[in-house]
Amino acid sequence: MAKHDIVIVGGGHNGLTVAAYLAKAGEKVCVLEARPEVGGGVVTREATVPGFKHDLFSTAHIFMPTNPLIKDDELKLQSKYGLKYLTADPAASVIFSDGNAITFYRDVDKTCESIAKVSRRDADAYRKYVDWAVPNLDMLLMGMYSPPPPFSALVSMLEKSEQGQDLLMALLKSPLDVAEDWFESDKVKIALTRCVTENLISPKTKGCGLGVPALTGMFHKYGLSFPEGGSYKLIVALENCIKDLGGTIRTSSPVKKVKVEKGEAKGVILESGEEIEARKAVVSALHVKQLFLQMIEETDLPPNFLTKVKRLRHSDYSGMNSSIALNEALRYKIGGDIDRSWLNLIAPSDLEAYLKEFDALQYGYPSSDTPMIICTTLHDKTRTPQGKHTLFLYHLEPYHLKEGGAARWDQIQEQVADDMIMTLRKYTVNMGDENILGRKVMSPIEIERENPAFVEGDFMHLGSQLFQSLSNRPLIGWNYKTPVKKLYLTGSCTPPGGGIMCGGRAAVQVIMEDLGINFRKVIS
Repeated sequence: MAKHDIVIVGGGHNGLTVAAYLAKAGEKVCVLEARPEVGGGVVTREATVPGFKHDLFSTAHIFMPTNPLIKDDELKLQSKYGLKYLTADPAASVIFSDGNAITFYRDVDKTCESIAKVSRRDADAYRKYVDWAVPNLDMLLMGMYSPPPPFSALVSMLEKSEQGQDLLMALLKSPLDVAEDWFESDKVKIALTRCVTENLISPKTKGCGLGVPALTGMFHKYGLSFPEGGSYKLIVALENCIKDLGGTIRTSSPVKKVKVEKGEAKGVILESGEEIEARKAVVSALHVKQLFLQMIEETDLPPNFLTKVKRLRHSDYSGMNSSIALNEALRYKIGGDIDRSWLNLIAPSDLEAYLKEFDALQYGYPSSDTPMIICTTLHDKTRTPQGKHTLFLYHLEPYHLKEGGAARWDQIQEQVADDMIMTLRKYTVNMGDENILGRKVMSPIEIERENPAFVEGDFMHLGSQLFQSLSNRPLIGWNYKTPVKKLYLTGSCTPPGGGIMCGGRAAVQVIMEDLGINFRKVIS
């Protein structure tokens, strides 16, 4: 029987983050990954044509520059292991169906000039909005990479100042509510909320309003970041760090069961029957439902705990991604800086039409009219042969289709992907067949097959509604610890949530405290 101090189940970026910090602390760690490669949703592959590197799932690392892991290079991922972050400017543009657009630059003045083309009054309001959002950013980020306080304590803290009260109100509202507090133009409201909806939420989802000032603040203070060479470069750096520190990483090693004795996690049993002992702790980086509904006996959990887990809500939507190899970068009919914007989003010009699209998705109707378009190779030439480009063409979609359920995606995914290309052709001048060198399509059900932790195609793992975010994630009272002693959680089901943020830095602080390890001493 193999023996380690800590066994981490799941080799996504959060599991690897936990493993790296624990290995740096001198613990004997073992990461077990079911798939042939680690990385989870942080995957870069030559999915279409040889030499074209595509990020299959997560591609933007928006908040990573603010994580002390990167900002202070705590694990030397940059100085020793070659991880390099690039920043795009302009960060994003929203292109409207009537041919207008709003572009977000690092420079506030340039952003206001773009907004002024659709609303002079809102351009002036935007300056005041930024003056509110950017100073609040550090407060918003403060709890992302350390364990968040209990929700009651957070509310109590925010209530004590006018600044905190404003943030609390934004927290309780929807993204659309926040946009309507500041702006009058439909286009400005759409632009600000459209970026946030890529977190698989509706503009009307209550309890998600802080996403608007957080994203705005990031655009202007830090820009939009991504690793040179592909998202997977983060994984390569973490993997090399763990191995150099004496850790073990095993791929093609699916875990069947967590071994629990007298209320304590003692190790895991692989599907092969092999047992691996964990002397000090087991850490799950899987989906919380995978862990508790499939890998632990109900008798090892408190009464009603499984009922609470089953009631956890998935995100409002899933999505479909087409990875496309291009002969040349897209050129848009509107031209100008749109051609070099890292992220472009298509949206209706009318607020009512915009909101109706999200309603239709929630009722199970697929759509191809409002894709998200990313051409990272405009800023990172290392991902393709010289002069060529990659396209990340993505669209929010329902997992459960109105007709035929999730299984029907196998029959319609290519047609929906074709329709997205037809939409893109309405806004560009060079998206003909001659510019497409190869394509790989992944529907919501295919996303789940590729990574079973994306239950129901939800790459955020759980919805971002307030009742299951911040310290309420995944459950009130249970963030990183679990009812089973020495069994811990990390990953997108725990704070700070989904997306590439290396939030495992917060989880490992809780684990180290229980092990009697001084986290500050480890990172010093």
